[in-house]
Amino acid sequence: MAQFVNGYMKDLSAVKDNVKLRVRVFRAWMQPVYGKPHVINMELILADEQASNLVLNTRIQGQIRMKQVDTFKHQIEEGKAVTISRYVLGEIQPRYRMVKNGLRLSFLANTIVEKCNDFTGSMHCFDFRSFKTITNLHVEEDGQFDVIGQVIACDDLDCYDKNGKAGKKKPITLLDAEGIEMRCTLWGAFAQQFSDFLQKCDDHSKIIAVLNLAMMKMWDAKMGVQNGYNATRLFLFNGKDEITASEFKDVEEFRQGMLATKVDEMSENTANRISTASRNSTKEDFTTSATMRHIVELLDVPQGNPSVIVGTVCAINEEEGWWYLGCGKCKKKVVKASDIVDVESETSGKQVGGPTEWYCTKCLVVVQSLKSVFRLQIRVQDATGTCSLSLFNDEVQAIADRSAYQFCDKYGKTDSEFVPLEITKIVGTKFAFKVFMDKFNATKLLPVFNVLRMSADPAIIESLHAAETPVKQPDNEATSGCVHHDLESQTDDNTTPTNADKSGVKNKRAADDEAEGSMSSNGKKAALEIKVDKEP
Repeated sequence: MAQFVNGYMKDLSAVKDNVKLRVRVFRAWMQPVYGKPHVINMELILADEQASNLVLNTRIQGQIRMKQVDTFKHQIEEGKAVTISRYVLGEIQPRYRMVKNGLRLSFLANTIVEKCNDFTGSMHCFDFRSFKTITNLHVEEDGQFDVIGQVIACDDLDCYDKNGKAGKKKPITLLDAEGIEMRCTLWGAFAQQFSDFLQKCDDHSKIIAVLNLAMMKMWDAKMGVQNGYNATRLFLFNGKDEITASEFKDVEEFRQGMLATKVDEMSENTANRISTASRNSTKEDFTTSATMRHIVELLDVPQGNPSVIVGTVCAINEEEGWWYLGCGKCKKKVVKASDIVDVESETSGKQVGGPTEWYCTKCLVVVQSLKSVFRLQIRVQDATGTCSLSLFNDEVQAIADRSAYQFCDKYGKTDSEFVPLEITKIVGTKFAFKVFMDKFNATKLLPVFNVLRMSADPAIIESLHAAETPVKQPDNEATSGCVHHDLESQTDDNTTPTNADKSGVKNKRAADDEAEGSMSSNGKKAALEIKVDKEP
């Protein structure tokens, strides 16, 4: 009978399974067998003591069959170090591989598992892969691996609805130590984890992300990565703080290299590419590319030219709602497909879709996924007058710290004119706004300006006040008798006012073409209106 010998995973082969292994249980989870949902096995990823030395085949997949799970589940716990002997090795097909090792270690009824108190291997067993070995590929490879990078850009959290199932998506861009950029898409709980971290992190320019057991994904003809289905873990760090935990020694080395990179070498790879909207606004955003003006002067500015104003939010136009249902691809407001008639169809009056489907008038298709999108109309006042501004998804999300999807889930998709308190808290707050009038709103009787950037930073507001040009008063008018100019003269009860502006404004449509059509938070606009206004 063969004797058990101490060894490492690199010593294993299909004919050599008498090696007594010292391993750490790197990952452990329960997984149903494909095609047999009633059979649930315990899947494992094990790593030996050489995993921290970048030796090949230091990790292996393991499996405990369902009927033996109860026997071993208290001995095989994630993070624990154990010795394992008397097992069998089998081949694992490439499409099912999660690590480089092509063997799978399977437990037997008489497998011996013992504690290993003197294990010297790594806790997380990171084996980071260079970005260029991924981005240079044109075909996705099987298996999973680790990546580390500085987060230099990200999109807003996309909460979508596809085929009746809700989901979350967060595309980010990573930069590795060699200066190579790579797209990384986070899904589900990983997307939410990243968004929550952004809210707590005060410096978005030095965020470090570690995606443990990532997988390849081709997107727009470019190779990138995404989280896997089961074993992936996401670690996030604020790079301005030292990482003292020994288990993240590799991450601290990356952080030191990141901080040593010269500012001019970073070029465009800065925090302003991270889309947490206007919370990252800088003084230069307001002082270098637009002219500081008073509200009364806005109508004199040519269409499309940006202006900067400073004013207090005095009301929210609740009648315009605070969210709408948009196309998952372009965010355009969708309409009921049954309300759209295909005029080119041979069948007279044929609808483009059924009563449960939605249609995008921009993409010209029945949409496959939906997205809840913020759009809020507010009233802003300065010393010269008041005006209406439209805030879009990124701005409102930065204020509310949550996505429109999360608020809809929390408060329900009601037809009432209720606006969440997390949003109405901006009433009474002074902001700097960069605004412009687009082509659509320029044709309207009641002007609404679109917001490009906004900031409540006192330093930015103070610098803008210092640079502003006083409004010249008529010779026969004392300053104390100055009358505020209102760029809209109607009143409405459906606003959230402050003492600064007790008379709200009734604006029967929003500032952008997203307001035409379908479901919104107030539910007042019928999708049928699209039939009248639809472009030929």
